[in-house]
Formats: sequence, structure tokens, C-alpha cells
Amino acid sequence: MVNWRIRQEWEEYDLQSSYADNPFMFSIRLNYGGVFTKFPGRKYIKGKMKYIDGIDSDLFSVHDMDEIMELLDCVEPGKSIYYHFKRPTWDLDFGLYALGCDEDVNHFRSYVYEHKVIEVYTEFWETKLHTYQMSPNPTKIKIHEIPESLCRKSLLLTWSNSGDCPSEEAPVF
Repeated sequence: MVNWRIRQEWEEYDLQSSYADNPFMFSIRLNYGGVFTKFPGRKYIKGKMKYIDGIDSDLFSVHDMDEIMELLDCVEPGKSIYYHFKRPTWDLDFGLYALGCDEDVNHFRSYVYEHKVIEVYTEFWETKLHTYQMSPNPTKIKIHEIPESLCRKSLLLTWSNSGDCPSEEAPVF
């Protein structure tokens, strides 16, 4: 069951009164059909914009984004769509995050309680951003040193094609 609706361009929507009783309801400002300019000073140009209202963050998923894009007639067979959301109060250079899986949606939801409108951007065919290759929460990364006694094989690395190479007698493990 769909719990959201696409707002008409002429329609006004009072977020405060609509979401006052439910802190987990929100709207999306969907930017689609455009392209991102290069970093720094990134912008989203040549696109369209629609508001999606009445979204319940407990029920929201990436499948809703797919359905919205289908209703906007933006889906073609074989056409990949990449979704990115902008962290509220950040810019497009440093505030974009992937919105492509359940973990991304959970990260997205963390902003809904305090921000009732979240911006989402789309790219078609391929993404030129690195949001799909980076962790949405780098603090979860842990680097552990593995004791040599647990290693079964060693990898020998040496420098090449460089004027200040260490000698072959000083391998790097």
C-alpha cells in the first residue's frame, strides 16, 4: 500500500500541520532527469523537481523510489537509476550519500526526525559520484594488525619505476 503522494506543482502543502502528530513522516524534494557538475562547487543542472509528501519513514524503502520514478515516467528497460540523498544543511560537494539499499535507507532515516524535507537526486545509466563506493559511516571501519604467526603466506612488495627506490635488500611487507 502506497503511503505517499506526488505533489502537484500548483499545490501548497503545510509540513508543520501535516507532520505535527507524527515525527517520522516526511517529504522528499526529488531532483531527477539532470546531471551533476564537477567538484568543487557541484550543482545539479538540466533537471526537474517534484515533492513527494506523506512518506512514513518506517515504511519507506528504495522500492518506493523506483515506484515514484515509474509514476514520473522515468523508467526504461535496462536503464539503471542511482539515487543519492543530501544530508540536510550540507552542500552537494560533501553532503551526498547513496540511497541504494536497506543500510542506506537506515542512514537516510536518521535525518527525518529533525528535517521534514530531504533532498534526493537521481542519475541515469551510470553514476559519476563516489557515494556508491564509500561507506556511509566510516566510523564502522576497523583496521586490525594480523600477527605474522597467523599468516601462512607473505607477500613481497618492491618499488619499481621510481628514482628513489629502496634497495632490494629492504623488502616491504
